[in-house]
Amino acid sequence: MRVLRVEGGQVRSGGEELAGPGAPVWIDLAPTAENMAFLAARFRFHPLALEDAAHEDQRVKLEQYTDNLFTVVHRISPAPDDSELLTHEVDAFLTAEALVTVHAARIAEVDRVFERCATEPELLARGVDFALYLVHDAITDAHFTLVDALTADVEELAESVLAERRDESDQELLDRILTARRQHVLLRKRFAPQREVFAALARPGQALVRDQTAIYFRDVVDHAVRLTEEIDTGRDLLASAMDAYLSSTNNRLSSVMTRLTLISTIFLPLNFIGTFFGMNLDILPPRLAVPLVLLSMVVMPVAMYGVFRRKRWL
Repeated sequence: MRVLRVEGGQVRSGGEELAGPGAPVWIDLAPTAENMAFLAARFRFHPLALEDAAHEDQRVKLEQYTDNLFTVVHRISPAPDDSELLTHEVDAFLTAEALVTVHAARIAEVDRVFERCATEPELLARGVDFALYLVHDAITDAHFTLVDALTADVEELAESVLAERRDESDQELLDRILTARRQHVLLRKRFAPQREVFAALARPGQALVRDQTAIYFRDVVDHAVRLTEEIDTGRDLLASAMDAYLSSTNNRLSSVMTRLTLISTIFLPLNFIGTFFGMNLDILPPRLAVPLVLLSMVVMPVAMYGVFRRKRWL
């Protein structure tokens, strides 16, 4: 647990001893049993909200209570080996004088905003709702790098699908497309409701978010909308890439089957000649039989190949 408290134009930092009433405070803590008990005793938050904050499996949401509101947003980041996307939950309680942020993992954006507020007293002096805006804005903006990287990967996938020669096999390319689709589905699932949460905080006339702060939340809404639109664009590109991949695969399969069919067609009359004259070679004069059969077996496939080339079947 770490606490910031603004009094007399100065910021004091410390532990729970600074969490008393009478001044704006920001409490940042992990969802341990001891910390949850402290919040229940100090702020008397609703037990259901405390239960949600204690377990990192909540959907994105905003819940309004009598004297506080509770928000859940997600910070999505790639795994260290880029094999998957990891979701970290950031819960926040907002009262008239206190902001309480709860998260199990270290969130770099929360740390940076906390350090800013510790060194710039005017930030917390503008209200704890403004500190909540700073947290949500930092978390939202951090996703632009992730979404831009995914968009670049989708564009590279589309180019690979359309390329005549590929550096990777069809199975590897298909695995990359399916992985990118799963990532975009996850991002869309997380960001769409977060946009609604920020929109609710941006509405004027709320008791705990002042109108001058609600204006700043509109900027967060705008960033969330841009992220969602870019994700939707990436999903459309992935759908087009998948269609192009399937079409390319089907075209190559049809081309291979066409060639195999033509080869079989060429050898079919040769098989007929070989079997027919193998049983009936004595019907021809001995000096004529063998040369005629050999000549037929040479001329016929050459002639058929010429016909197929003229008709552009090969």
